[in-house]
Amino acid sequence: MKKIGMSFLLSMMMLSGLYGSAEEQLLDASNVLKNMIRDSKVNIPPRVLSSTQAIAIFPATIEISFFLGGKTGNGVMVVRQSDGSWSHPFFVKLGGAGLGFQIGVEKKDILMLFKSRDIVQKLANNKMTLGVDASVAAGPAGDSIGRGSEVDFSSEVYTYTKTQGAFVGVSFDGSVMNHDYDKNIELYGNNVMPEQIVQSDGLLSSYAIEEFLKSIQQLTH
Repeated sequence: MKKIGMSFLLSMMMLSGLYGSAEEQLLDASNVLKNMIRDSKVNIPPRVLSSTQAIAIFPATIEISFFLGGKTGNGVMVVRQSDGSWSHPFFVKLGGAGLGFQIGVEKKDILMLFKSRDIVQKLANNKMTLGVDASVAAGPAGDSIGRGSEVDFSSEVYTYTKTQGAFVGVSFDGSVMNHDYDKNIELYGNNVMPEQIVQSDGLLSSYAIEEFLKSIQQLTH
């Protein structure tokens, strides 16, 4: 049991070293999104995509099971502008806890689609809890429609995961999101808040930012 506990603690300690620079995280998020789009099993209903006002992608989110389980991930988010274009990206974090009866570490790519731009205001208070501050449901996709996924499209947030090639809708009730001050400062060079990033049209761009926005365009068109 001591060996198992030590392995678990070491896994938790390693999590902080999994994520690279801001530019690298943007490129990782872009590649994950492009892979989801290429996956023939990814078939998000047009009704969901057309009503999406914000998108977050969390590459290689870590989920650990050891009696009391947990997950942690760094992601990138954009918000739809009034003219239909997408804002500059900003960084967010995802965390949560749950109960588990198996021991192991699993990586999942997570896609979240938000029906409201209010997510930015909610994140202005540094964190929001899915299922409390915004209703969340497993996103309908492909053959899953009518077999467990919500079909009345009433939730504020739809979530999807891709693990070992499978793309499915999964609910993240109780997960906590907050914005990543350090990564946003690293990318933009000053202490800028998510609402300032969304509203600004004078931010510097980069290859990684452009690639990420291209992948968002591919998803939504």
